[in-house]
Amino acid sequence: MLGHYKRVLMIGAHPDDEDTELLTVLVRGMGAEAAYLSLNRGEGGQNLIGAELGEALGLLRTEELLAARRLDGARQYFTRAYDFGYSKTLEETWQHWPQNEILKDVVRIVRKFRPQIIVSIFSGTPRDGHGQHQAAGWVAQQAFRLAGDSTELRELAREGLVPWEPLKLYRSARFDTAATTLTLEGGVLDPAVGKSFHQIAMAGRSLHRSQDMGRLQQIGPSTIRLALMEDRTGAGTGGLFSGIDTSLAAMPLGERRVVGGPSSLVRRLQPTPSLRRYLARIDSVLQASGNNSRRRLLLARAWRDLENSVVEASRPDTAEKQLYYTRGVELSDQLSHLNSAAGHLSRVLFDAIVDDDRVVAGQRLRWSLSAWNASARSHVALMSITQCIPMGDCHGPDVPEPRTIKPGQVESLTVDFNVLDQQPLTIPYFLRSPRDGDLYAWPERVASHILGPLPYGDPFEPPEFAASSELTAGAGDSVEASFWTEAVYRVNDQARGEVRRPVTVVPRVDVKLDPATELWPLNSTASHRFTVTLTHGAKDSTAGTITLLVPRGWPGLAPQRFSFSREDERETFVFDVKPPARLTAGSLQVRAIARDTAGTMYGIGTHFVDYPHIRPRSYTKPAIATLRIAPIALPRVTRVGYVRGAADRIPEALGNAGIPVTLLTAAMLERGNLDRYSAIVVGPRAYETDSALVENNRRLLAYARRGGLLIVQYQQHRFFNGRFAPYPMKVGGTNPPVSHDRVVDERAPVRITASEHAAVRTPNRLGNADWQGWVQERGLYFARSWDRRYRPILETHDPGDPPLAGGLLIAPVGKGTYVYTGLSFFRQLPAGVPGAFRLFANLLALRRGR
Repeated sequence: MLGHYKRVLMIGAHPDDEDTELLTVLVRGMGAEAAYLSLNRGEGGQNLIGAELGEALGLLRTEELLAARRLDGARQYFTRAYDFGYSKTLEETWQHWPQNEILKDVVRIVRKFRPQIIVSIFSGTPRDGHGQHQAAGWVAQQAFRLAGDSTELRELAREGLVPWEPLKLYRSARFDTAATTLTLEGGVLDPAVGKSFHQIAMAGRSLHRSQDMGRLQQIGPSTIRLALMEDRTGAGTGGLFSGIDTSLAAMPLGERRVVGGPSSLVRRLQPTPSLRRYLARIDSVLQASGNNSRRRLLLARAWRDLENSVVEASRPDTAEKQLYYTRGVELSDQLSHLNSAAGHLSRVLFDAIVDDDRVVAGQRLRWSLSAWNASARSHVALMSITQCIPMGDCHGPDVPEPRTIKPGQVESLTVDFNVLDQQPLTIPYFLRSPRDGDLYAWPERVASHILGPLPYGDPFEPPEFAASSELTAGAGDSVEASFWTEAVYRVNDQARGEVRRPVTVVPRVDVKLDPATELWPLNSTASHRFTVTLTHGAKDSTAGTITLLVPRGWPGLAPQRFSFSREDERETFVFDVKPPARLTAGSLQVRAIARDTAGTMYGIGTHFVDYPHIRPRSYTKPAIATLRIAPIALPRVTRVGYVRGAADRIPEALGNAGIPVTLLTAAMLERGNLDRYSAIVVGPRAYETDSALVENNRRLLAYARRGGLLIVQYQQHRFFNGRFAPYPMKVGGTNPPVSHDRVVDERAPVRITASEHAAVRTPNRLGNADWQGWVQERGLYFARSWDRRYRPILETHDPGDPPLAGGLLIAPVGKGTYVYTGLSFFRQLPAGVPGAFRLFANLLALRRGR
């Protein structure tokens, strides 16, 4: 970092693909600038810790990556790719992701971060298994070759990005040890932490909690393996940076640009006398051990030298007009590290607290800024606040006079500043527009006059509410250090202690509609209940009416009145929707709209992704529900017991359709009367998430033997290895590239192999139409082999694969019935897929011994 020039970009496909140990060694061991570029945010996976799926899961996994990066010290980037789910081939992946667009996004990050070395996690070949892994390997190699070509992707110049040629391309050899050309040691103690780089990396790995990635922090040696793929230095297979000039003299300071023409002339800035002085001062800083006063002085002078080196190098040539320069990312990083070191040596702490975390446009917000001088000398602090419109202007009150902070004192500043009237709702930049297929649509700038870097590829935009402080030794002196911090709302949780929450701009009237998807039997004449929840975001009063708009031709519903007088006040409203006399199969929508007395309408709800190990994130959804009308016969069951699994909303989907569901608690599993249930359903991955289920599995099997119906949805290796089923069954192995049998094409053909079985006949006779409209996949963790007492009911397969029959197995158990299914009902039923629901209804209707 300070004193040298080393930059490495790692490229993978998903959150958790990164080699966290290598990132830790690079940053904490070698002092390099390192970053991980994940093609997507992991939206297509499962969630072990909560209900989030899809885009909400992407927010959670993005924050889990950032939590890991806070430990290893690397940065995080993304492309526009949305994780559409597992794919088996590269060709299938490119059907979802436009190949050239993904390549452009990766080249964008290479030109933005400007690494000397790229490390690809994957090879770009079928050996990688997952088609998205293959895509990441392919695009890493192509970006290495194209990023420095000035004739390629010229449109990136509009974002201020110029061609950049990396010097080396490595590939991770952790799954291909025979190809290793370079090893690094992760079992080295970091004295600042008291743990090895490997241990730090495993702590970061364990923050991928939604993916059950917890790891032990083993002590001792740990080897990192890399394979050299391409080398422009000609240095061969020496050390990681062999053949690369890592001195600051080789660092580009920025770009010199000439305005006036279709494109700007770009030149690299050359080393200057000020840069040479800077290098000498950094060496002196490193040698001034224990002398903080001497270090502060040297850092302040080094900062000026580094800034002056750019000014000297950017003096215009006489032939060039309208010339300006831009600071390079390398220089910005050096200045940032200088500032961090200076701030640390100043022994000053700066904080910014506001009096509310859920605000509406125009609301007064009170800011409390504090600076504590823990040093033995006085400082002068200039504190200020800033509120920014995303990709737009920043605003703030007039900067107050500088304040002198004496040793040991805390200087505070209170400022009232209204949230801007034009401040939009808090939404991540990549969610502001609808996706284009499986690509996020990144927004344009709010105004053309706005300068500065675009957030494209960043995890999120910078916080909208922030504060800063500039520190000097005295009035009129140059800045010694500057502080910047996000403004937060602080509360005391009796169990956790201090909890900090970011400021979120919410609607004045927040509107949520439940359920979001309703499966409506075609022959049903009964009304269905919808619940609208209103939450008041303002501190003053708001009154009006809430209306549920139903499809044309359906019986209308009368508006209901609401009146709020306090912030965060909440009220629910029930609407019973009746169908018309004649229903037609298809999809319709209902919408909830609130209207206040001034005529302003509201129809959006803000949702939060919030866990103790991440920074909370918000996103919005319109208050719209989809009605899927289809011919569905419900099973005649009195009560269904349900053990909820991971990211499992099936109980709600069943309940909304009119099936009585009871969630089984640990106490019920341990000593409740299970025979009162017509069927018991175990949710996906519940054997991983519910210890009471594991402890009481014998009771469930005994329930089945007495005549009960036990349905177990997809489970992972713990279930199969633990032999929780009544008869033996096995799943695929645990080694890459493919660890289990699955069908990833949601349109894959399905053939019923037991056409006379009640599972496909009663009460719904299944046909070809029942396999249409499925989402993301057919299923996963199919059994690969099973005891002869299980009967396979259907088979399906991806194009080019052999038929798989282990997705739905049914066996008699004593007087009852046991079902194992890998079909992804956890995705289909909440999405209101009629055919999946008809099949699930048939499973619930199975009688003993069938």
